[in-house]
Amino acid sequence: MNRHVLIINRWTNGFAAYHRYVDHARDRVAYLTTPDGRAPLDEERAEEIRVLPDLLDTRAALAQVAELVARHGPFTHVLALSEFDLELAGEIRRRHGVPGRGPAEVAAVRDKVVMKGKVAAAGLRVPAHRATPTAAAVRDFAELHGYPFVLKPRAGADSQGVHVVAGADRLRDLLDGADLADAQCEEFVDGVLYQVDGVVRGGRLLTSRSWRCGASCLDFATGTAFSSIANDDRDFEERVTAFAERVCAALDLTDDVFHLEVFRTPDDDLVFLEIGARAGGGQVRFVWDEVYGVDLVALSAQVQLGEEVRVPPMDLDGPVAGYLMMPEPPVRPAVVDAVTTLVDDVPGLYAETLPAPGTVLSGHGGAVHTAGTFRYAAADAAAVASAIERTLAAYRLDWHPLGAQPGEEEARRNAGSAGSTPTAVRGTAVPGSAVREKTAVTKAAVGETAVPEAAGLPAREARDGRH
Repeated sequence: MNRHVLIINRWTNGFAAYHRYVDHARDRVAYLTTPDGRAPLDEERAEEIRVLPDLLDTRAALAQVAELVARHGPFTHVLALSEFDLELAGEIRRRHGVPGRGPAEVAAVRDKVVMKGKVAAAGLRVPAHRATPTAAAVRDFAELHGYPFVLKPRAGADSQGVHVVAGADRLRDLLDGADLADAQCEEFVDGVLYQVDGVVRGGRLLTSRSWRCGASCLDFATGTAFSSIANDDRDFEERVTAFAERVCAALDLTDDVFHLEVFRTPDDDLVFLEIGARAGGGQVRFVWDEVYGVDLVALSAQVQLGEEVRVPPMDLDGPVAGYLMMPEPPVRPAVVDAVTTLVDDVPGLYAETLPAPGTVLSGHGGAVHTAGTFRYAAADAAAVASAIERTLAAYRLDWHPLGAQPGEEEARRNAGSAGSTPTAVRGTAVPGSAVREKTAVTKAAVGETAVPEAAGLPAREARDGRH
């Protein structure tokens, strides 16, 4: 029997080429998408495409789905690959009797309070945490656990709305007029942040790899370079892989691609932070595809649709991948004047994505529109770390505030070190901090990103400055 698949899409680039993952000739495929997300879809082979201004408008989305069901018949599968669409997909499955993860199961991978409760019940260490829907509840947490602590949304992503609260004055400012209905507080964990990406099918872990992070995504959102280097320590990889398997079992992740975040504390303990039932963001999907030959997005679709998949085992003796993302300038919006290409000058650096001159960096780019990204492959983690150090030392971005002219004294005054010096952006990062094992702050899941239209990228890829 052919499948009848509803795909919920918000991606605007190559990730939205669902015909690569789902056979539109064999299966009937309908779409619910945003206006910008419509362009990459295969309209000729789609059963129907419904467009909504905002996929987070659940009532409007459910009305569109009901019309699609009335017109084309019930769906057998609902596919949502973006973390932001998991709740909608779960509600559609519940209302229309579609197999798969319903609202309760979605909560286990989206609601950080529910998530940590299940992981803790499985005997794994998690940060002290609680739901804090009122200012009084936040103050109670601060009194009980002290400063610093972390205040963030229960179902947030991309470090949006995440705050490390250092003291009572900062807490007072944050609570002034804040909407805390979806808030939670959690313990600040002193440790090195690791990310673990993997694929589970039928409850069995097919492949995984951990990555040591320099800084955190919260640091990146507030102006620090972010790096991630694949781990090549066999003993630690064995430990963190076993930890990941227990997390997946605790959350009933049986047919998923996942992105797990854990802290490694100074006493060498592992502490669960959070997990996403989707492929990692940042540059994760690129390096897995380009260095390890694993398309995590395609696998996400295939395992969720119940297909058998073949995944090559991870070879710890093979190349070590890594990536670096540079933050946007400290004054935003900023206009890019020039940026240094480094791909031919740094050993181990195989690809870069740089914003084109004239690009406006607004401060809202997240992991998608950055001041430059760099991807690496080398024989070991130390070589990747060295390449990242060299990149940080040589990187230069020239820019001016939007509305000013390059070189104007007013622009320099408004932008501090901005304009013509090599430290224009590096001043907001910390050269070298991206590769040292730095104390990481607790953070939200890495945000979604867009993929280039081609999978095997050339050494230099600039295009329109997006990735």
